[in-house]
Amino acid sequence: MGRERQPGDWAAWMGTGAPSSPAREPAPADGPVVPVPKPVPAPSEADPGHGPSEGDTAPGDAHRSPRREATRQRILDAAREVFAERGVIGGSVEDICERAGFTRGAFYSNFNDKDDVLDALVEREHTRLLEHLDDTFIEVDREIEEADSLEAVLSGIVDRILRSIPVDRQLSLIQTELEIFAIRRPEHARRFLETNNRFRERIGALIDEAMRRYRRELLVDPSVITDAIVAIAERSVRRALLAGGDADPDAMASQVLPGLLLALSRPVEA
Repeated sequence: MGRERQPGDWAAWMGTGAPSSPAREPAPADGPVVPVPKPVPAPSEADPGHGPSEGDTAPGDAHRSPRREATRQRILDAAREVFAERGVIGGSVEDICERAGFTRGAFYSNFNDKDDVLDALVEREHTRLLEHLDDTFIEVDREIEEADSLEAVLSGIVDRILRSIPVDRQLSLIQTELEIFAIRRPEHARRFLETNNRFRERIGALIDEAMRRYRRELLVDPSVITDAIVAIAERSVRRALLAGGDADPDAMASQVLPGLLLALSRPVEA
C-alpha cells in the first residue's frame, strides 16, 4: 500500500515544492521589501514605512485587511521555514524577518512577539491539515459504501489516514518542533492540544463510523486508537525520511495498521 508521490498527496496539496528561501519580491502589505538593518532597531522603533496603514488593524484583530493578512501569511511562511531549520528555540524574530524580507517594524505591526507567531502557526498548520483530511475522507466515505469486504474497508481507511500524514521533510520537522516546544512550554500546550485534537477527533469519528457500517465496534475509545494510529504513521514517515532515497514512508504503517484496527474491534452481535 505504498503511497504514490503525485498531486493530491500532502506535499503537493500544501504547495511545498518551492525552494525554502524565496527571492525577495514586493511585499503584499506594508511597503517595499528591504533587508533587515544592522543593528536591528527595538520594537518601539518600527519602520514607519512598514507600520499599519489607514484601515488596517492592530496585531491580533480578527478584522484585518486583505493586504495585512497577506503580510501575516508571509511572515508565518518564513517562521515555518526558520523553525524547521533551526528549531523554535534557535529561530529568532530577526531570522524570521530576514527570511520574509521584512523589517522588524513589519513584524511588530502584525505580531506581538515570537510566542504570538507560534500560536498563529500552530493554528494555521492544523487548520490546513484538517481541511486536507476532510477532502481525502470524502473519498473514503465513497469507498466504504462500495467496498465488498471488511479488509477492503480497513485498507481504504488506512490509506487515507496515511495520506493525511506529511511526508515532506520540512512539514514533518515543523510539526515535530511545534509539539516539542509545547511540551517544554506548558503555556503553549493548551493551544497545541486544542488544534491537534480537532484533527484526531475527525480520524476517530471516521474509524468509528466505518466500523459501525460493517457491524463492528471498537474495543477502546476512538481517541485512543487514533493516537496509536497517528503515532505509528508518523514514525513510519520519519523512518523513511531518515533512510532517504526511495524509502516507502508507509512501509511499516501499512503492514501494522489494518491488523491493529481488526484486533481492537469485534463483530456486533445481531
